[in-house]
Amino acid sequence: MDAENAEGGRCDISGFMDSGEGDIDSQRMLERRGLLVAGGYLLFLLITSRADYNRDCKHFFNSTTANKSGTFNSSSWPGLYPLNSHCMYYFVGLQNERVELNITDFQLQGVYPQCQFDYLDIYADLLTLEPEAQISSRLLGRFCGDRIDILPTHIISTANIILVEFHSDSHRSARGFYGSFRFLDGSIYEIGTKSPNQYCQFTIESIYEKKGQILSPTYPGVYPDNLNCSYGLHGVAGERIQISFNDFSLFHGGDYCPYDSLTVYDGPTRHAPVLGKFCGEHGPVTFFSSGEHLYLEFITRTGRMGLANDPYDSSVDYKFNRRGFNVSFSFRQDLINMDKPAESQNMYHIRGTACDMRVISNSSRNGTINSPRYPKNFPVNITCIYYIDGHYSQDRLEKVKIKFTDFSIPGSMPDCNSGYVAIDEEGRPDARVFKERYCGPYLPPDTSSKNSRLVLIFNTDNARESRGFSAFYEFIPDYGIPGENVEEGKCTYLYASKSSKSGTFNSPHHPLRYPDNTHCRYIFRPEPGERILISFYTFFLGEKDTACDNNDFLEIFHSGRTAGDSYSVKHCGRRFPGPILAHKQLEIQFISRRNSKNSTGFEARFEFVHPDSLNTDCGGRVHSYGTGGIIVSPGFPEKYSSRTYCRWTIKASSPFNDILIYFFAFQTEGTVSREETTSNYGCQNAVLRLYRGNARYPTMYVEAPEEKCGKLDGEPFLSNNDTFELEFLTSSRALGAKGFKITWTEVHKEGVSCDFFRCSKSEYCIHSELACNQVPNCGRGDNSDEEEGCPAVSKFDILHIAIGASISSFFCIVLVICGLYHRRRLSPEQIRTRRRPFPPEQDTVEVRYVAADSSCNTTDRLLQLDHVGLNENGKAAVTSPLTPNQNKKCLPDSAVTTPCESPPPFSLKKQPSEGEQAIKTVDTANHKPHTPRIQKVSIV
Repeated sequence: MDAENAEGGRCDISGFMDSGEGDIDSQRMLERRGLLVAGGYLLFLLITSRADYNRDCKHFFNSTTANKSGTFNSSSWPGLYPLNSHCMYYFVGLQNERVELNITDFQLQGVYPQCQFDYLDIYADLLTLEPEAQISSRLLGRFCGDRIDILPTHIISTANIILVEFHSDSHRSARGFYGSFRFLDGSIYEIGTKSPNQYCQFTIESIYEKKGQILSPTYPGVYPDNLNCSYGLHGVAGERIQISFNDFSLFHGGDYCPYDSLTVYDGPTRHAPVLGKFCGEHGPVTFFSSGEHLYLEFITRTGRMGLANDPYDSSVDYKFNRRGFNVSFSFRQDLINMDKPAESQNMYHIRGTACDMRVISNSSRNGTINSPRYPKNFPVNITCIYYIDGHYSQDRLEKVKIKFTDFSIPGSMPDCNSGYVAIDEEGRPDARVFKERYCGPYLPPDTSSKNSRLVLIFNTDNARESRGFSAFYEFIPDYGIPGENVEEGKCTYLYASKSSKSGTFNSPHHPLRYPDNTHCRYIFRPEPGERILISFYTFFLGEKDTACDNNDFLEIFHSGRTAGDSYSVKHCGRRFPGPILAHKQLEIQFISRRNSKNSTGFEARFEFVHPDSLNTDCGGRVHSYGTGGIIVSPGFPEKYSSRTYCRWTIKASSPFNDILIYFFAFQTEGTVSREETTSNYGCQNAVLRLYRGNARYPTMYVEAPEEKCGKLDGEPFLSNNDTFELEFLTSSRALGAKGFKITWTEVHKEGVSCDFFRCSKSEYCIHSELACNQVPNCGRGDNSDEEEGCPAVSKFDILHIAIGASISSFFCIVLVICGLYHRRRLSPEQIRTRRRPFPPEQDTVEVRYVAADSSCNTTDRLLQLDHVGLNENGKAAVTSPLTPNQNKKCLPDSAVTTPCESPPPFSLKKQPSEGEQAIKTVDTANHKPHTPRIQKVSIV
């Protein structure tokens, strides 16, 4: 018992002791929980107090004599800014100062322009720090995101205060912002006298300021919206005002500057004439007033839109450069007074320039231009440009000719470093393109413009004073035709090989409508041994292609090899003239009459070429000897090439006979029928000219040749005497076609009787050898030479036989190849079992051979084999009703009929008689008879 009690006591003691340790642990846990709660409460108080601190923070940056610049940034930059922030940054300058901000790093949570999370507000036109002022002030912009380009590059205040307000929410944070600031002298923005109660309206008078600078209100920072600023410059009598754009950057919203603009008026108010309205980017530009007043007006608006695809991005106008402008001005008395009357009614001063003049052609066709103050000494360090403009329209085109009558500019040519006169014949005012400068005591040469404008520049930089120049100008008719105008004032142009080997010429004013009542001459002069090749690019001289004498026309005068074979051809309407190749001097005349309407004339190309550069392997003289022949184009029936020239002269055997030609085949470029096209037609790039001659004067081609091209079928032509000439010519732009095949025939006219063949319809007398030659030699609609006494024409010819033989040979080869291939695949045992020991009776192979010419006594032949077998040599025996020696007659495909002999296509054995055994050497014991089969092969 005691032991148990003792043990039990020990147990109780141990249990008591365990219970005491548990109370201690519970107390420690309670203490830890209390510490955690207290720590959490303290952390809550710390966070709450920090949030309260960040929610209302203010930073002031004031201008002092020692501190005019610095930096600013968001809290913890470049780390994350705190949440729930609301901070104000005040930048305050002195009363006569401006504030400039430049933000160089920027990252806030949110998407521009909504900025629904964190944002930065900028106020740049505050007048005071009162809260009411912020409410009434215009917001420069609210910005967020991470795009630095949406912020203004420079921000300059309109007064002496800028406020930057930063707000962040409780969701996310970002890097924040960083920037710099400085305080500027605000007096640079106020020039002259400021109008009362106006922000940017100034009056500048020369009695107080002779020169200075005009800056936009916040230059070079982004200018604010809805500005209406004006700057009036007023000088005294005799003064003129010069302004120059040193820097200019306004938003460019279009050609007419609908948003922001600076307008310059040549007078005291905005009602004066406008010198220019400007926006966008401009480099150095200088203007001069005509008198002593100038007026500048600067206007800005809102709602600027860009061209971005993003609709939000298009409203971000701060990413467009909007610095404003920096304009310098000066009142000058050394400039020329431009208020005096002009020297003539067609001369006037160009507004905005120092002394530029424009002379235009009107009722006065000539006049005089002088240097400034002539005959007194000219002013130095000025540049005057004279624009002399002739008339330019569809009805009238003029050039300018200038002739100097007095000239005195100190200096020496060619440098002319102390003043000069330069002339540009092409009307370009850029001094870099002038061919030569003139100075010294000598008169410059007479000069004519190349088009309707001539530009003269008078420069006196670093020059010594002198009397300058006086020049006489004149407007002369111009036709817009390239070439050497050999008769001034007239439409006469020379194209000499010495000057240019190739080029173009055209009707007056081409491609515009040519004027009425105009007569132009084009003269082409080659060197000895050269040819003149002419081809036309465009051609439109009215709608009528006939009766050219009563309409506008182009006349081409051809100089032949002799004086007697010269002729001329007139072209009008829409029909292209064919290419021309002249051996001597060539002249072309263009004549327009009244009511030309919308005719645009022509344009053509000329080339002076050597005969070796042409394809001349064709043509020649052909003597008839009373019969006929064939002429083909080069390469027929293949395509002919470009720059091809062929000339055939066919001479009859008697001066009393004629030459008849017949187009057996004809296909070239172009067309001679207007019905085949709705626009231009004619032989533009390839032509065949037919010279028929004249019946009375055989050596003179009084009648112009006929031009043929396109497609012709069976058309005959008869000469007027014993000579017929054909000329084939292609231009450099010819693409090629099949060409032609022409037959010619001498027509005999000696006496009444005909010793040869008399055509039944045309009654032409032709040589007997030409009858039955498969070529019509009697003219249109008369085929008597191919019908009377000629054998009937076979239905088939040699060509068909050749085709049939080729096809049959092909199939035979295919059958042989297939048989050999099949035989190789069989074993010797299969070959022995399949071989027939004895040919069956009544087996028949029918081979039909279709001949091509029934006139040669060739009919369909039936080759019949009554019994087929193998003889001792292993060959088949074939019987035929034809004899081996039977021949046939045939006609070749040619103009000459010649009989020919041809052996039969097969060597056939004689057909055995009925009942006769064809092959007796074949063993019939090992073969069984079978049903006869019919095998038929047709060869066509």
